[in-house]
Amino acid sequence: MLTVMNLAGKVSVYQGANERIGQAGTTVDSEAARFIVREAMREDTKTPLYIACGAGLTDLARAWLMEPQIAKRIRLVWIGGHEYEGIASPPPGGQQVEYNLGIDIKAAQVIFNQSETPIWQVPRDVYRQALVSDAELRNRMNEQGRLAGFLLSRLSDLKKRANHSLGETYILRDSPLVLLTALQSSWEPDPSSSRYTNRLTPRITDRGLYESNPQGRRIRVYTYLDTRVMFEDFYAKVGLFDRHSEIKK
Repeated sequence: MLTVMNLAGKVSVYQGANERIGQAGTTVDSEAARFIVREAMREDTKTPLYIACGAGLTDLARAWLMEPQIAKRIRLVWIGGHEYEGIASPPPGGQQVEYNLGIDIKAAQVIFNQSETPIWQVPRDVYRQALVSDAELRNRMNEQGRLAGFLLSRLSDLKKRANHSLGETYILRDSPLVLLTALQSSWEPDPSSSRYTNRLTPRITDRGLYESNPQGRRIRVYTYLDTRVMFEDFYAKVGLFDRHSEIKK
C-alpha cells in the first residue's frame, strides 16, 4: 500500500506482536508497543493520542503493561466486541465470541478490566453497517487508477480465496476508524454525525463474553455510523489520489 501511494520510507511502520498476551498477564515488548508508549508519553502536546485498532488489542495491552500511565494520555477507538444486550442481537449463526476480541481475549481483559483507558467501541452489529456492494465499488472506483486498481485487486483476491462464497457485498469494517478520528466535526470536534451510548465498561470474562461491572468506568459504545460521510470521503480520496497521480505523469 505504501509503495502504491509513493509513501514507502516516509511513513514509519512498526512490527507488532507475534503472540498473544500470556494467561497470567505476562508479556514481552514489541516495536509497536514501544512506539505507543513513546508517542503517548510525549511532553510537547496535550492532545490525546488516538489508538485506532481494527483487530486484536495485543500491542496496546503490551504497551499498558509496560507503562500504565499511557491510559491517561490515549483514546482507544476499537473495532471489536459482540453485541450488547438490549441494543442489538447477534447475526444469524454469528460466533459467540466476536472475531477481533477472540484474537487475544487476555489483551481485551487487560484493557477493559485492568486499565482506565478511555474507549470508543464499535461492536459487531455496528461495524456490520459498513456494507458495500461489489457493483458499487466498481462503479465508484476507476479500476484503471493506481490506488483504486490496487484496492479492488486485493478484494478480488480475497473473494477468490473464499471460493467466491461472499456474495455481492463486503463489509469494510475497519473504515469507521477513519470516520471517528479524521472525519470529526470542525467546530467542537467530535464524530458528530454518528451516534453512541455511554455505558459502564463490562468485564471481559475468560470465555470472551461481557459481564456486568457496576464499578466500571464509562465508555462510548457506537450504535450508528454515518456511512454516507465515511464512504463518500473514501471514494473521493481514492479518486483525487489517482487523478493527481495521472497529472504528475
